[in-house]
Amino acid sequence: MRVIQFRLVFILHNLKTTEAICQTRCEQTKGRTTDTGLTNRALVGHSFKNFTVNKPFDCHRLCFLEKCRCQAYQMKGKHSCELLDEDRFAAPDDFVEEQGYEYYDMSREYKKAERNNACANQPCSNKCCEDNPCSNGGTCIELCEQAKQKFHCTCANGFFGKFCEKRSTSCKQLQIEANKSKSSAVYTLYDPASKSLYQTFCDFTSENGFVWTLLESFSLANNHFMKQPFFHDYPANQNSFKWDTFRLSLPIMNSTLSHSTHFRATCNFNTDGLVTKDYLRGKTTEFNILLPNGRPCVTLEYINIRGYEGYKVSVRMYQDFQSHLHTDSHNGGSECPFDGAKSGSIGGHGEDNFGYYAIVNRLHKCTSGDNSTTQWWLGER
Repeated sequence: MRVIQFRLVFILHNLKTTEAICQTRCEQTKGRTTDTGLTNRALVGHSFKNFTVNKPFDCHRLCFLEKCRCQAYQMKGKHSCELLDEDRFAAPDDFVEEQGYEYYDMSREYKKAERNNACANQPCSNKCCEDNPCSNGGTCIELCEQAKQKFHCTCANGFFGKFCEKRSTSCKQLQIEANKSKSSAVYTLYDPASKSLYQTFCDFTSENGFVWTLLESFSLANNHFMKQPFFHDYPANQNSFKWDTFRLSLPIMNSTLSHSTHFRATCNFNTDGLVTKDYLRGKTTEFNILLPNGRPCVTLEYINIRGYEGYKVSVRMYQDFQSHLHTDSHNGGSECPFDGAKSGSIGGHGEDNFGYYAIVNRLHKCTSGDNSTTQWWLGER
């Protein structure tokens, strides 16, 4: 059994600081019980300043004086002091066993000065935003209620983290970082493979429990993808989003697919939101929409074409080197049981639904007018 050694450090600081307009407070730190060294433990990736000191007391004092940012500190050997911008409770995954280190929690608390507080409701002025600790265009807001949290960063689109130092790489990550309170909208995301930014629409609200990433959207008038199946790398406006002509690059779509469970196709999402008439949804385990698959029968969770619907039914999906992924409600084939939509469909070479659109039916929402739009998505729970 590994034994963690503790070293008790007896420290008491009382420094008077102005923490809000007209509100003088004493900031106090106690080392008697909370500033206890944990040997051979370190918080990795959170050191923002290093010093050479004579003893841990000096490192503690330096952390205290860095009142805006220092949350904990650690010693490497006897003299190397590292100030940390988080503590082990805020970043438990980064708190690891590391030989030669000794980690210390840092306690901070306010003690109000004994005098009348004439303007407690006035804005905070602790000066922790003077040098703006927020990266990548983040906005700093000063806080004075708790000694351990003296500012908050409101991050620009596409960034997250305490200092807005991290980039969002997926719609799901955006939702997690926002504690499930994110609004559905166009967001800027970061692609680690190409080290570049791109835009897409993230849908957090239309289907309970799902996060959907838009792969493609186009109007009937701008059917540029008619002969561009998904396995062709044919990006469009991924840095300047447009509902009538938009598509992600194939590498980004493949990256999105790697953590997705479902795919879906919608009509006029930009104007109507999710409408389940003229809509389909299936599982990525049943069908990979990014591969050439010929004309397979695919089991979908749900499909609706012009009001004809099916649950967990087999539907023929078309996608080859000369045609975009789509269904054909007139020529589904006898092997695929879903054929109710054949009633009222347009014959000839067959009515195309959710893409390709060599033959269109104005009764289908995706093709009801030149400005009607089609969307394809990947989603995850």
